[in-house]
Amino acid sequence: MSDALPIPDDLAQLQRDRIAAENAVAQHIAEVDRLRSEHYPAPEQTQERARWSEEESAKLEELRAERDQLGRAVRQHPVMVQARDEGRFWATWDALQEAAREG
Repeated sequence: MSDALPIPDDLAQLQRDRIAAENAVAQHIAEVDRLRSEHYPAPEQTQERARWSEEESAKLEELRAERDQLGRAVRQHPVMVQARDEGRFWATWDALQEAAREG
């Protein structure tokens, strides 16, 4: 990754937070699906299983908004902007993934 820019700690932490937020979205969806399947197990209850409550939907929107905000923060971080401007985005992105895993 010689073309990658150095990854500062704050950027690596932002990426870890973004990944955690993405996982929170997936976990919420899985939990709602699980609960819906428990409450509406019959094959003919597909519509009931698919219909989320207002609270479940609101929580999903909240989690998605947090995930999206963190994604923007990662992409708009000065290091990532510099990498994009210098044509080193993907090498820096790969280095960021590695730094986030190491933390």
